[in-house]
Order: sequence, then C-alpha cells, then structure tokens
Amino acid sequence: MSSKNIELNEDQQLALLNEWNNRPDDPPYIKELIELVFPDIPEDMRDGRSKYGRAVKKFLAEKSLKAKVSHKYYPKEKTELTEDQKEFISNNCGAMKPMEMAKVVFDDPSISPLDLRYKVLFEFLKTINNKVKYSDVTNEETAAEGGYSPPKSEARALVRVNKYVYNGIDKEKVTTKIKRNLYTLIGYMHTFRFLHQISTYNIETDRELFESSFVRYTWDKPDLTQEEVDQYIVLAAEVVIASNIQRRVERLQQLLDQNAEDTEGRRMAMSLVEAINTAQTEYNQCVNRQTKLLNELKEKRSQRMSKMMQESASILNLVELWKDEESRRKMIKIADLRKKNVSKEIERLTSMEEIKSRIMGISEEEVLNG
Repeated sequence: MSSKNIELNEDQQLALLNEWNNRPDDPPYIKELIELVFPDIPEDMRDGRSKYGRAVKKFLAEKSLKAKVSHKYYPKEKTELTEDQKEFISNNCGAMKPMEMAKVVFDDPSISPLDLRYKVLFEFLKTINNKVKYSDVTNEETAAEGGYSPPKSEARALVRVNKYVYNGIDKEKVTTKIKRNLYTLIGYMHTFRFLHQISTYNIETDRELFESSFVRYTWDKPDLTQEEVDQYIVLAAEVVIASNIQRRVERLQQLLDQNAEDTEGRRMAMSLVEAINTAQTEYNQCVNRQTKLLNELKEKRSQRMSKMMQESASILNLVELWKDEESRRKMIKIADLRKKNVSKEIERLTSMEEIKSRIMGISEEEVLNG
C-alpha cells in the first residue's frame, strides 16, 4: 500500500490540529503525531519516512505547519529574568561571582556554565556598570560558555597574584621585571591546556584551588618552556585531586564515627575502615607525585638558569677582554701621538740658533728616550 492510499479521516485531522494548538510554544515531534493518530502501527513505522508519516506530513503541509524531527537539535526557549531576580543580581554583583548568583537566583546548586539560565544571567550582568561588579567580564565567549575568564591585562593579572600570594606585589612599586612576570603569566593562563583543565571543575572551590596553585607556582617564572607550563598544570591538578581525597576521607571518617556505637553496623564499619585506608593510600601517592614533579621542575629550571648564567658570564668576560684590549690600544695610540708631537717640537728647536739650543743642554735622542 502506498502513502497516497492512506488518507486521514476527520477525527484524525481534528486530533492533530488540537494537539498542535495545545502546544503553541512547543510544537510536537512528527513521531508524537504519528503515534497520536496511528496508535496501533509497528514501532518501525512511526517515523516521517513511513507511509503513515508521509500522510501526517502531507496534512500538516496543507495547513502550513511543520513538526519537529528527532535528528535535528532545537534550542530551548530563552529564560527571562524577573524584576526581583534582576534586582538581586544588581545588588549582589559586587560581592558574588556570576555562578554563585545563578545558583541562588534559580535555586539550583547543580547549575552549570552551559545552562541557558546561567547564560541569561551572564548577559544581564554585562549590562551592569563594570565599577560595581565583582570583576570585569571581558571575555564574553569564554566566561559565558566555560564559566571562567583568565586575566587579559597586567592589572587583572596583578589582582590574581595578590589574591593567592601573600605579600605578592605592591601596586605602587611595579617594576619592569614584575610587568614581564605578569605578561608571561597571562600567556600561561591563556593556553588551551590550562583553559581545558580548569573548565573540567564544576565546583567553584576546586576551580579556585587549581588556579591558586598554578598562579603561586608560575607567576614569578617568566622563562618557563611550554613543556614546563604543562607540567605545572598537571601539578596544580594533583593539588585538587589531593584535596578531594581529603574530603572523601573526612566523610568516610564521619560515617565511621556514626557507626562506632552501633553493634549492627560492624560490617559497615569494617568496610568504612578499608575505604579510609584505600583513600589515605591514594592521598599519599598523590602527595608523592606532587613532590616528585615539583622537585623535577625545580631541578630542571635550576640547571637551565645555571647554564644561562655561565653563558652570560662567558659573554661578560669577552666584553671585558675586548674593553681591556681596546683601552690598551688607545693608550698606545695616545703615547705614539705624544711622541710625534715631542719630536716635532725638537725639530723646531734644533732649527733655532745654536745658543738657544745649548740652553736646553740635551739632545733630541735624550728627550725622546730619556
């Protein structure tokens, strides 16, 4: 039987129109409409390519309607902020980060940077004067989609350093060397590896711990190679892993304490003890990895700096030698010029009358060579 032999009756047509009209903001999928008017057909016939699907699509086309198809993505309707939500954001944007406000405004602690609600809040946040916001949001794409914006100026990088480093940088005493450190730190924090790693953390404290570790390790090291930057990223990630393991141990320990006085929970207590021991072993391994990696990075950089110092010393020595040779040549030249001048004067004197020459009581050879 071909599709043109299937005609929708009036009841089926009315059912389709009612279903469509009842969902003005959420048009149904073609499969939903097929199941509505042909509930008894096999599962493999419930798509737009079957004769039943073509019959439904033909009727919809006659009414200038088009149903959704399963293989196409349809973005959700954009969330609109209420006036109360806007007021809350305006009043608290100076003390709270966008993600923190989103969790409060939408009463959802699991909200992610990719959530449309977060993006709507972020868009509204950009309309607020930068002077009253927690931080200037200059990277629209990164901050909106990834929830993290690395510093893009020396001023913002300086703020990050002082946030994580005790007695970091005096704003009134920013030297050329410090500016160079900040500039290279900005470059480190804009690498794809860094942005990818920090975007994997959904918990804000983990993200800040990762960022703080990386900044403290690298902000005063402008000479790092790309391989070393990657290793410092791994090191900062290990710090987060160790922190998470510690939290897990604390939770397990609390459960163990709760079951300590419960005789019926002895089996659970034994399992908890084993879990705690395993977690502590993982923690020790993580700390050892951190120590080993940090020592390797320090040794590698120390060797490189030592080599650079030796090369610099060699260059300085060559410069000094060159300067010494130049000075020696200059003194010889000056001495030669003086001799020539004296010789000319003697020639002038010897051309005078003999009586004048006798007054000197010396010969030309004696004047020149003593």
